Amino acid sequence: MQIRTHTGLVLMLGLATACTSPGLSYTARLTPDAIDTMAHRKVGVEPFSGPAGGWYAGQFESMLIGTQFDGAAWFTVDSPAQSAMPVSPSAVYSGSIQIIDHDWDERHRTRSKCIEWDGLFDCETRVDVEEICFSESVRVSVTPRLTELANGTVIFSDTYQASASDEDCYETGVYDGAYNRRLKRKRRRHGLNGHLAPIHFSSFSAPADLVHAALKKTLGSVRQDIAPRQTRVKVNFLTAAINPEARADIRFEQALDQSKEDPLGACMLWSGLAETYQNAPAVLYNQAVCAEAAQDFAMAQSLYAKVSALAPDYGEAGEKAHKKTLNRLRDLSDQRYGLQVIDEMTRPQETTEAGS
Repeated sequence: MQIRTHTGLVLMLGLATACTSPGLSYTARLTPDAIDTMAHRKVGVEPFSGPAGGWYAGQFESMLIGTQFDGAAWFTVDSPAQSAMPVSPSAVYSGSIQIIDHDWDERHRTRSKCIEWDGLFDCETRVDVEEICFSESVRVSVTPRLTELANGTVIFSDTYQASASDEDCYETGVYDGAYNRRLKRKRRRHGLNGHLAPIHFSSFSAPADLVHAALKKTLGSVRQDIAPRQTRVKVNFLTAAINPEARADIRFEQALDQSKEDPLGACMLWSGLAETYQNAPAVLYNQAVCAEAAQDFAMAQSLYAKVSALAPDYGEAGEKAHKKTLNRLRDLSDQRYGLQVIDEMTRPQETTEAGS
């Protein structure tokens, strides 16, 4: 069964840039969206059915082999490329591919072209060149599946779509002199002499390079769904004081100003304000942001919960802060759960490596 969640663990603090909203950035360790896939790190890859299925299976396998987490390979793949280390996979990736759309079109255009130069960047003679342009696009759909070998259970399955396109333009105008002779040679080389009627392709005639380009775009999304990753997360400070007493205190604006240049240093100011205004939602929220970025999740959750209880008493501004705080509480809960899951999945491997 596929379970999706967004989780993470703070590793490092980072400074928010001055050109964006003041806040704190940090690196989070996130579980994959399909969290059940984490239980299967020894895997195999079978050919995908449909157009370019064999090619895509090779690309999929390379993606798995290249997937790293915390500086180490996440998957052990049953593949000739990994033949030095025999693998007994617990599950196998396979799937199907479809070409959803394959469009072809032609259009005519006129562009200005320099045919005689007096010097660098100095055009002496320009002409209007008539061109015919051929554009082609392909949209594909890929449905990978992870099947457990022991019982045939499908652990993960999802569908990803991507597209790729290309356009070529050729000159079709007729001019005098040497330029005309060069143009005629170009026309013969591309077979553009005479009228060309529109062509309608079927999905089976889609060019391999476009199909490959579109399929390759799906791999990043698949990797995000099946393996843990590290990413940058930013939590913004609240800039509206909400509480009248805190709003009248010049230190609130001073803390905001410092947050734009030195958000870590501003955390000292938010803590000082919190001692004075123990029931000011924005002050407590910003103190919670600092606690979250410092990995003190228990303190952050406690502060966010207090803000959630206080904010609705302050009208429309308070309601906005309340909704934002609920989102932070949910995300923080996911982060702590993700920490537990990642620890459970990595601890056996780390123990084995330590024993060897």
